[in-house]
Amino acid sequence: MMKKRLNIENPFFEFMGRLGDLALVNILFLICSLPVVTIGASLAAMYECFRRMREGEFVSAFRDFMGVFRESFKKATPIWLLMLATGAVLVFDLTFLGQAGTRGIWGIVGMVTGALMLLWEMVFAFLFPVVIWEEGSLKEKLVRSLYLAVRNLPYTLLMVAMNIILPVCIVLGDYFMGLVTPIYVVAGFGLIAFADVVLLERCKE
Repeated sequence: MMKKRLNIENPFFEFMGRLGDLALVNILFLICSLPVVTIGASLAAMYECFRRMREGEFVSAFRDFMGVFRESFKKATPIWLLMLATGAVLVFDLTFLGQAGTRGIWGIVGMVTGALMLLWEMVFAFLFPVVIWEEGSLKEKLVRSLYLAVRNLPYTLLMVAMNIILPVCIVLGDYFMGLVTPIYVVAGFGLIAFADVVLLERCKE
């Protein structure tokens, strides 16, 4: 009986092992994202790790993550820099419009900018899985991400909602940041990416 309970193939131990792998991938993602310019490759590596985990191809957090990180750096970095630049412009515009008010023409500009921000988030939700899982030019991957986002809108909106939890907490202030920061440092980014991978499996072509 004791041997059976301590069997490492027991579902409980398998679950705890996967949870540990998820936390390690999360930490590797944070470390490799520190230069900021490498965030795209880190995202691609994290998504690929969890895809392999789901399909039983996962070997180890360090080996899988770093291998994909090196392979995807050239593909993911230009796309990440483009998304970073456009996202920064949209955030700046929304901040400016928030101070300018919503009367008259500013209200219309604000709605258009908000719609563009939502579109950016929708494309972003699919972009780095597309980067690592599919071939094509930068333009083709952007178009592909937009197509998948629109075609699978309910899943897309759920992914967007999960992806913006941290930015929303930043906007809400120090109290909420204090609540979520420990979660994100330990496993938060990994949990959201893993949930995204599960949803991506259900998306239709």
